[in-house]
Amino acid sequence: MGSPRDVEGRQRTRAEVIAYCRRLQAEHLVQGTAGNVSARLPGEPCLIAMTPTALPYESLEPEDIPLVTTAGEVVEGRCEPTSELPLHTLVYARRPEVGAIVHTHSPAATTMAVFGWTLPPILTGLVGAVGGGVRTAPYSRPGTAELADRTAAALADRGACFLRHHGLLAIGADLARAFLAASITEGAARVYLDARAIATDIPELGPDEVEEIAAGWRAQWGGRSGTFTAA
Repeated sequence: MGSPRDVEGRQRTRAEVIAYCRRLQAEHLVQGTAGNVSARLPGEPCLIAMTPTALPYESLEPEDIPLVTTAGEVVEGRCEPTSELPLHTLVYARRPEVGAIVHTHSPAATTMAVFGWTLPPILTGLVGAVGGGVRTAPYSRPGTAELADRTAAALADRGACFLRHHGLLAIGADLARAFLAASITEGAARVYLDARAIATDIPELGPDEVEEIAAGWRAQWGGRSGTFTAA
């Protein structure tokens, strides 16, 4: 179990995961028990706190949040981890700079995922939250390791990607940044879909402006690449 200080840190991270689950509910980024959230434990980089499978977010308690190694072994918790366990553990194992993952089925993002569209860099807030436009990863069945593999190109130098016929995956150095990426992407996707109802030629920010704004997003990685190394 580690030292008492380790135990306190684990409980804090579990509580933080629950808090962000409830924020996802409050912003209507998830419905029912859909979606999942995880965070790397400070000081224990090979250990992840993640949401359990099929439990309502409003009833979650810290002891319900499993602690899982990046190899997929459950070491603590009274509940089984999310069915998207391979997606979470593989991203963490391959990208040591990632501190948190948020997966949603929010309406506008999921609409983009159905069509396989890219969300262009149309808003400064979007670029500031995810580093540029948001791409769609090819389809793979939920709950498989292949799903993590197929996010590789779509997540390269980005804080979010759409999962074809599924939803949205957002990452960050911490839960605050991963949640922001998911929330801002949903709002920008809504704007984009509204704009497409009026015209097909949607104005975008210029490349130089995108690069300037994205530099702030990249700063969270502390000099690391922020790219996904595929298997």
